Amino acid sequence: MNEPSEREEAREQWLHRYVLRTSPWLSALALVYLVTWSIEAIWWYPQALWFKVLSGFGLFLWALFAVDLILRFIVTPERRGFFRHNLLDTITVVIPQFRALRALRIFTKHGLVSRKTGGLSGGALATALMATVLVVWIGSLMVLNAERGAPGAQITDLGNALWWCLQTVTTVGYGDVLPVTVPGRILAVLVMIVGISVVGSVSASLAATLIKQRPSKSSSPAADPQEDLRAEIADLKIMVSDLQATLSQLQADQPSAAS
Repeated sequence: MNEPSEREEAREQWLHRYVLRTSPWLSALALVYLVTWSIEAIWWYPQALWFKVLSGFGLFLWALFAVDLILRFIVTPERRGFFRHNLLDTITVVIPQFRALRALRIFTKHGLVSRKTGGLSGGALATALMATVLVVWIGSLMVLNAERGAPGAQITDLGNALWWCLQTVTTVGYGDVLPVTVPGRILAVLVMIVGISVVGSVSASLAATLIKQRPSKSSSPAADPQEDLRAEIADLKIMVSDLQATLSQLQADQPSAAS
């Protein structure tokens, strides 16, 4: 196996420093984009000046995210599998309709939540609330945008969108509100997958936190296996001695009973 050259090592160190420094800022900008995009989705006035300004700002942030992704791809020494390992960033750049999912970046390895809570298990309850609210909110607005103006659409306002997304994420699925467009149904599948993943991760995080908080014997110093074996042998010796004493007593009682 070829050892990495000094140039590759330098590039890898630079990339590591770059990711550590920029990830919190990009996560914060993703949340800012989520706010502006939410305003556009709820108050849909494409002809208004403020709407055009917010749309332009969203495009600027998208371009910023695209430059970040391309720069990391160029600098990284290991380009094979790069986009697969950065799937969330790739999807939000390649498919503009999914740009709001960029806000989920705060839960990644170098995101804001992981830095402040030490990972999912560090702040399980807060993380559970944030992740669930974020997935439901983003999914609702994405489907609302996809269904807006479609013939026979049932998801035409924020209330129905939130109700539908809560049903979908929790896998209840009453079926009273459904997306009717192809993009809406594709987004519905995405919401199902992301929702199940988030709920599963949160459940595992909560379980891990509870297990860590429970006092257990494993938290005490590990016992010596030889000491355990000696203790078991001593118990067996006591049991054998008791059995021998019982047999001796029975043998002593038998002549008395015969006489």
